[in-house]
Amino acid sequence: MSAPDFASLAAHPALQRALAAHGYAEPTPVQAGVLDPALRGKDLLVSSRTGSGKTVAFGLVLAETLLGDAPTFGRGGRPLGLVIAPTRELAVQVQRELGWLFGPAGGIVTACVGGLDPRREAQALKAGVHIVVGTPGRLVDHIERKVLDLSALGALVLDEADEMLDMGFREELESILKAAPQQRRTILFSATLPKPIVELARSYTREPVRVTATPPKQAHEDITYRAHVVAQREREHAIVNVLRALEPASALVFRARRDLVTHTAASLSERGFETVAISGELTQTERLRALKSLRDGRARVLVATDVAARGLDLPGIELVLHADLPQDASALQHRSGRTGRAGKKGQAVLLASPQERYKLDRMLREAGVTPEWAPVPAADLIRQQDEARLAAEVSAAASEAPEDELTAARALLAGRDPLALALALLRRARASLPAPEELPETTRVASEAPRGPKPVRKGPPVEAAWFRISIGREKQADPKWILPLLCRRGGVTRDEIGKIVILAAETRFEVAKVAASRFAAAARVPDPRAPGLRIEPARPPGEALATRPPGPVEEAPPSPAASAPRPSAPRSAERRSAPFKPGGFRPGPHKPRPLSGNGHSVKRGSRDG
Repeated sequence: MSAPDFASLAAHPALQRALAAHGYAEPTPVQAGVLDPALRGKDLLVSSRTGSGKTVAFGLVLAETLLGDAPTFGRGGRPLGLVIAPTRELAVQVQRELGWLFGPAGGIVTACVGGLDPRREAQALKAGVHIVVGTPGRLVDHIERKVLDLSALGALVLDEADEMLDMGFREELESILKAAPQQRRTILFSATLPKPIVELARSYTREPVRVTATPPKQAHEDITYRAHVVAQREREHAIVNVLRALEPASALVFRARRDLVTHTAASLSERGFETVAISGELTQTERLRALKSLRDGRARVLVATDVAARGLDLPGIELVLHADLPQDASALQHRSGRTGRAGKKGQAVLLASPQERYKLDRMLREAGVTPEWAPVPAADLIRQQDEARLAAEVSAAASEAPEDELTAARALLAGRDPLALALALLRRARASLPAPEELPETTRVASEAPRGPKPVRKGPPVEAAWFRISIGREKQADPKWILPLLCRRGGVTRDEIGKIVILAAETRFEVAKVAASRFAAAARVPDPRAPGLRIEPARPPGEALATRPPGPVEEAPPSPAASAPRPSAPRSAERRSAPFKPGGFRPGPHKPRPLSGNGHSVKRGSRDG
């Protein structure tokens, strides 16, 4: 049985002409899924991976809803369709693609995104449009200023809805959805369908039908996964060796923080890699310039944070290197989905310290991924690969040489040792390549790293040292964000943090004694992200805490000074605190609450998108 085409699926004739002109012969699974006759007119909740052709898919849905049987759009006016995207790059990409798709139908598609002139956008809206593509913050601004009128809206699309929620745009999305007519058709596209997405769909759609265009087992079928255990201090050297061993035409390297992005990009550039970086610190012009250099081949490596890389239009990425682990399985899928797109094969490589090994194993299981565990490519292996490539290049270049080149080659050989010429050629080739790194500590820790499921901890309790951080209940201290803060400041894992006790003006916590000196040295270094927070050794909490029921996180009661006088005599010796329980606190997904007056805050998604 032959595969369906756009005509057999009753795609709008004007869009069929546009698709044919751009070389689209057969619909992808997501495009065929949304054109199912049984779904006509229904709200949809579509699960589809990145690179599956979803922009054309929701263009087909918009045409079905907004055009119906009409051959073309009429004169532009209030928008009939709205597409909301998480980032300005993705919104501009979508606007560009819908522009050619709706061109034969006379469609006017305009973008409203942060970073562009809002006055020009207002003029375009006033002149009349058919479809608007925008970021949440800018759309809300136009709605509040009465520039964007959604009263005629017939269809609304949320593209990468899970990303928008992760970026903190829930309020903006709800504001836009409330401003749109209730009788509109709503389509949510999301690579994953976590609980918040399902709840959002339940609140703002009418009995949506799920369309699973990419079954979970197929989400990674075009991506080869490999994982390496690395020593923390040699992580950047491991990045170098992975890039040198695989030699991708283009690679995306993920780091966890902006400062790491800057440092890694500078380090790779110094070694000879054509590298660019993007993070929240760049202006829009700088960001666009960096992405252009990657697209036109002047740069081969892009270093970015998760937030900065969201919504980027990066076709042809051959390698995604998780230099720092993603937060969870969903983030792993989003990151890795930058490669292996549109039927092309891709590679994803993950680097994990020995302490992160079990976290990575759990994340991979949740994502349904089985990687190949292997040592980081060694310097000797990379040199051998270089020699093999050089030999192949020499053989290819020497075949069918013209007579003038043969004459020059004979003259070059005359009176010279062929071995000396080969050595000069080898040295010249090596000088043009970044030098591979020696990884002695990584070799050691990788050989000692445990394999298989995490063993059950047995034996006596682990000894612990107590520390304090200068923030407590008065500043809304919450273990959900204190725990990752301590791990970052002290360079330790969650398993090395024990009990966390929140007091009025400070928080005390346990650190496994084997990691205490390392933690204390790292925590003494001032943190530019939270200069007001001090971490220093402390005594265990008092006797009142020891009488409370055991638990992973305990909050000490308020000081009794206001309600009862203190005893004049000092207390007797304090009761010994409960034994250290590694990893005693296990927070779930959360959104940290911003603090004030202490220098520590969590930045929310930009209102301009």
